[in-house]
Amino acid sequence: MSGTVVFVTDYGLEDGYAAQLWAAVWSASPGLRCVDGSHLVPPGDVLTAAYRCKGLARAFGPGTVLCAVVDPGVGGSRAAIAVACDGVSMVAPDTGLVTYLWIEAGERRAVRLPIPSDASSTFHGRDLFAPVAARLAGGESLSGCGEPLEAPCLRDDLTPVAAGARLNSLVVSVDHFGNCITGVRRADLRGRQVAGLSWPGGETVRLVTTYAEIDVALAVLWNSSGHLELAAREAPAAASTGIRVGTKVSVALR
Repeated sequence: MSGTVVFVTDYGLEDGYAAQLWAAVWSASPGLRCVDGSHLVPPGDVLTAAYRCKGLARAFGPGTVLCAVVDPGVGGSRAAIAVACDGVSMVAPDTGLVTYLWIEAGERRAVRLPIPSDASSTFHGRDLFAPVAARLAGGESLSGCGEPLEAPCLRDDLTPVAAGARLNSLVVSVDHFGNCITGVRRADLRGRQVAGLSWPGGETVRLVTTYAEIDVALAVLWNSSGHLELAAREAPAAASTGIRVGTKVSVALR
């Protein structure tokens, strides 16, 4: 879908910050399509934002520009970047938000963005990222937006670590339903099978393919984005387990 800007932020909806991103895009390029992908990322939660950006990039496809702003370091030393990954562009603070797009792309490029002299030191989303997103969605090349960057900052903890017959990972997102989404992807298994999932204080060996198969117990399944998740039927798995974003989990393999 060409010419579309999709926002992912932790701004919430009550303060008007999210709407100011729309205003900045339309000021730079009137008539562009804008979509609120999510403005309810928990404050400062880079892991959740990175995961949501991946899902939205897959859904909207090549030609889309993601404007992702989860930026506790705004005004500090972190860089501002734009990347192009298999036809999807993304502008973001260089805090690891682009990790999934970058590591899963076959073709990828990155640039470092200059910070405008008149940009507010507390609102780069409005004054830097949204205008650049508009330029990219309007057809400007990535190279015209900044200086070449060899690679962006990546979150190593988003990639599972093999330890014998286990994959050690963490929960990268807890969704609206309380499902606990891990960093383990199908490709990480390298041909092996999941035998169970453990977390601090609990474990399950129940494996299902649909939520309807879950009865009163917790179970693991592959979600629509290709990640292993822990779920309960018609109940939030996070509430009954105490799991939250960043909780360490271990996947047993066979």
